[in-house]
Amino acid sequence: MASKRKDSINEGIQATNIHSQAIAVGKGAQAIVNQAKDSDEIDQFFVVLTQKVADLPEGSDKDIAKSAVNALQSEAKLGDNAKESNVSKWLNFLAQTAPDIWDVAITTFSNPIAGLGMAFKKVAERTREEKEKASRQKAG
Repeated sequence: MASKRKDSINEGIQATNIHSQAIAVGKGAQAIVNQAKDSDEIDQFFVVLTQKVADLPEGSDKDIAKSAVNALQSEAKLGDNAKESNVSKWLNFLAQTAPDIWDVAITTFSNPIAGLGMAFKKVAERTREEKEKASRQKAG
């Protein structure tokens, strides 16, 4: 007796508005996520930034830098869903109020931690290039 073969691969499978790190659909499909390590690494990096902000002298620059680091951390948790405009805005605040902390952030974001998201890398590279261009224009 011959078995009936389905010609439609997509029969009965629907997926809409999925917000997930991984998804597997179909016979034998697997989705493996090693997010805990990535998340821990990201958290450790922001602990370092937060400590550097805590070491700043009291004042409005420290408050702004603290807000910037907190906002960047929130955006980092979005992974690839992070918005470049938000990352750029908060990095600019950090550059204005705490240039040394900005340097640490840009260096890390240029060589991103797995799971951090491309928005951070793109903004970090663009911001670094803009700063280097501005430095050359001042020197020349």
